[in-house]
Amino acid sequence: MSEVPPPTRRARKEDAGPGAELPPVPPLPPDVRAAGSEVTVGETDDDGDGRLPTAQLEMAAFGDHLIPYVPTAPPKPPSVAPWALGVAIIALTAALVTGWLLPIGAIGAILAIVSLRRAHDSRRVAVWALALALLSVAFSAGWLIWGFSQLAVG
Repeated sequence: MSEVPPPTRRARKEDAGPGAELPPVPPLPPDVRAAGSEVTVGETDDDGDGRLPTAQLEMAAFGDHLIPYVPTAPPKPPSVAPWALGVAIIALTAALVTGWLLPIGAIGAILAIVSLRRAHDSRRVAVWALALALLSVAFSAGWLIWGFSQLAVG
């Protein structure tokens, strides 16, 4: 039912003993050809042990032929610093005209603080974003204070 696999070169050397010649491998019938090969069974490989060149290779499970698996680095998440700087610039521009857009300056400051806490974001851009966002909040608050003081006068 189950077939015994042919002995390997190492097993035949161990059976023959140290320093002994290897017994020849009995040839297969001449009408047998290796699958996908031009080599007939009677021809042998360079070792002269009678095996076909398509025989299973005996390889060690260690050595230079093994390539260690190195997983790829995960992609960095997108940076928040440019968004914080963009929102801070828009908030500062709006704060020069009106004070009602104070929440945009607050959003810019929050994004800048988040960006400062992230390790891979640009610290220089985040600091500029925070400074401009706080300046826009100050201008907006100044506009609102001046506007409400003008309402009370009339």
